[in-house]
Amino acid sequence: MQHDVVLIFPYFDDGRSRQFKFPPLGIGYIASYLRRFGYKVKIIDCTFSTWEHVIAEAQKANAKVIGIYSMLSMVNNAIQMAKTLRGCCELLVAGGPMPSAYPQKFLGVFDVVVQGEGEETMVELMEYVEGRRELGDIRGIYAAGNIVKETQHSVNGGFLFTGQRPLIKNLDTLPFPARELYDNESYRRYYRSNFGYTMTSMVASRGCPFSCGFCWRPDYGRVYRVRSPSNIVDEMEEVRYRYGYERIWFADELFIANKKHTMALCKEIIERGLDVEWECLARADLIDDELAKAMRRAGCYKIIFGLESGDDRTLKLMNKQLKVEQSKRAVETIKRNGIKAGAFFILGYPGENNETMLNTIRFASSLPLDYFSMTIPYPLPGTDLYERVKHKMLTEEWEKPRNGWDHKLLFEHDFSNEKLRYGIWMAVTRAKLRKKLGPLYRLLKPWEVYTEFRFKRMS
Repeated sequence: MQHDVVLIFPYFDDGRSRQFKFPPLGIGYIASYLRRFGYKVKIIDCTFSTWEHVIAEAQKANAKVIGIYSMLSMVNNAIQMAKTLRGCCELLVAGGPMPSAYPQKFLGVFDVVVQGEGEETMVELMEYVEGRRELGDIRGIYAAGNIVKETQHSVNGGFLFTGQRPLIKNLDTLPFPARELYDNESYRRYYRSNFGYTMTSMVASRGCPFSCGFCWRPDYGRVYRVRSPSNIVDEMEEVRYRYGYERIWFADELFIANKKHTMALCKEIIERGLDVEWECLARADLIDDELAKAMRRAGCYKIIFGLESGDDRTLKLMNKQLKVEQSKRAVETIKRNGIKAGAFFILGYPGENNETMLNTIRFASSLPLDYFSMTIPYPLPGTDLYERVKHKMLTEEWEKPRNGWDHKLLFEHDFSNEKLRYGIWMAVTRAKLRKKLGPLYRLLKPWEVYTEFRFKRMS
């Protein structure tokens, strides 16, 4: 079957770790929007596939347009795939966080980079390919100079930028992601095999109004927009009853930004009697007992907080607008209401010292968390963190860690990779032992003293 558009998600599961994997929501939204306008779309999700099979499928589709998504961990795959498929379509399009932030890196290999939200832009690009629209009239794209013909817009630096496209104000106007184009059976089989249940993702909002120094938002920006409770629950019902997923991960950058809206969503779920469990991300300063109780009744079984540090000075460096005491209280609040707690932490933020890092290690390992992740700082383009260390960058190529603490610094740091890895190992090991030993953990105090002494001695 010939398709008008092929959309590729170039993530290949290498089998090195058992982790949560989700179908590409952004591509799913673009696919459903294109189909609304009558275009035939094929999604190629590389997660459970091979390079050879993906290339063969893309070539067989004989599409006019091939779009390839890229985030930090997919840059090389996206570029190599574009080079391989160069002669198989009329237009090669890059989209996602990395092309939005670094268009020049992709132009030349790709014809066009879509910046930000891609639904409307991709429809207009199809109209351009069909000769019904001028390229220069499509907002939100970077176009390689070699494909820019007659246009009223000038070409600067070898490429054309048409200006930012306004964000979609009413998210309810978007169709749900085209889940029928995903390899749902492979995802369900993966989750049953590894976790004993099935799970997929969705979003209830776009954007985030906060400005944490390390956070990167080239797609949806700081304008926070929410879907209506009824629209969200309609999709939840589709996920549960049409596609058979038992749990939902809300992949919103910030699920709880407005208590009134979240309470209304919980009320809608409860009134419909929706039989699905779900989890989300939240800020620690936006949760209270009333909200936690309502969320638990509505099926929320886990909330993951971006706590980031156990040191108030470091939180200020990050522009986190959060206090350690608020973090502690948030975890206690949801645990008290029967919700599992998770947290993200960053160790070694620029400006930290031994004591601030040890504060984070102690804090992370002391909380009653059911899950936590600790990583080193990754400077992403467009962030305050990147601006602070861009003159110290060693590489901008991210490498996937082989395990939970094998991270690689991308910039010259005051502390070594080995020290930061050891610190992460300390936090993870302490948390596991505290959970396993309970009150007997206090017998390991000499070991704690020794590991902290060793940490301080490391360069």
